[in-house]
Amino acid sequence: MNLFRPLCVATLCIAILSGCSNSDESVSPVAEPLTVSVLTLEPRQAYTIEHRYAGTVEVKQNSALGFEAGGKLARIHVNEGERVKTGQVLARLDTQLLEAEKTQLQAQRSEIKARLKLAKASLNRFTALQQKGYASAQNLDELNAEVDALQASVAVTDSALAANRLRLEKSVLHAPFEARIAERLADEGEVVAAGQPVLQLLSVDNAEVSVGLPPEQASALRQDGLYTLHAGQRTLQARLLSVGADLNPETRTLQARLMPLDDTGLVNGELVQLSLPQDYATPGFSVPLSALTEGVRGLWNLYALKHTDSGTIVEARDIRVLHSDQHSAYITGAVTGGEQIIVSGLHRVVPGQKVSPANLALSTEGRPE
Repeated sequence: MNLFRPLCVATLCIAILSGCSNSDESVSPVAEPLTVSVLTLEPRQAYTIEHRYAGTVEVKQNSALGFEAGGKLARIHVNEGERVKTGQVLARLDTQLLEAEKTQLQAQRSEIKARLKLAKASLNRFTALQQKGYASAQNLDELNAEVDALQASVAVTDSALAANRLRLEKSVLHAPFEARIAERLADEGEVVAAGQPVLQLLSVDNAEVSVGLPPEQASALRQDGLYTLHAGQRTLQARLLSVGADLNPETRTLQARLMPLDDTGLVNGELVQLSLPQDYATPGFSVPLSALTEGVRGLWNLYALKHTDSGTIVEARDIRVLHSDQHSAYITGAVTGGEQIIVSGLHRVVPGQKVSPANLALSTEGRPE
């Protein structure tokens, strides 16, 4: 019993001394303010929104070619996608019947010419005999009539040969302009009617773009003004040709026609977009998206810096986003020009926290450089 009491006293003393030691070690120095990236708000009087309107590429000439006369399609010399020049032979009809008709007409003409030669010789002989009183006037009249009839037959045959020659020429289909073959609409060996489309041709030059615009946007376009088109990954400049006067009853738009300055690579029917920037005269500020944080009740906040006697602290400000893109936002609200806002690392700070600002420059797109 006597030994136990001294041990308890010793253990208690050790515990008291240990507690004092731990208490001293838990005391830490005051933390330094967090360094944050900030920018100074610069007021603006307006912001710009780029509107894009869809349109399509339309070639200037889109023709479905066919033969003027019907017949059997003997040969197509071109394939889809092939580029052809003006006057190039595209297709031919079977001309066996026309060649046979030509041979028949030539033989018929030769026969008539021979009969005409004989009739003229007889007329000359009867004329000489009539002058001597050995032939009657009736015989001369009959020979004259026969010569005239034969000459008329020669003229008819010549006309038939000319028509045959024209049909032979029309049996060959030529390209009326420099173009690209869009589609073959008939096959070799097929009997086609007069005017039936055989090939679809698209001109390769002077492609146009047709875009439907709201009336207020269409009225702002300037004649011969230059505008920006987006075709896939390409950006093109185009000149305004005209704006339609009739409002489309379905889309409630006016058709604007533009001529690309470089239409290389554009395909008929390709989708393009016309870019039209529009200014909105509303005072505000352009800030990077990284400076925005969600507030209460669907609002947005900025973290602004407030300088006090004890240091710089963070304040949350309610703002309204008027427009945003993939980099920046145009805002109004409880901020003023010249104030500093935090533009990154918002998850590391809370309102009321002391911070140390580090200024950043702002690029033209509203992004910190």
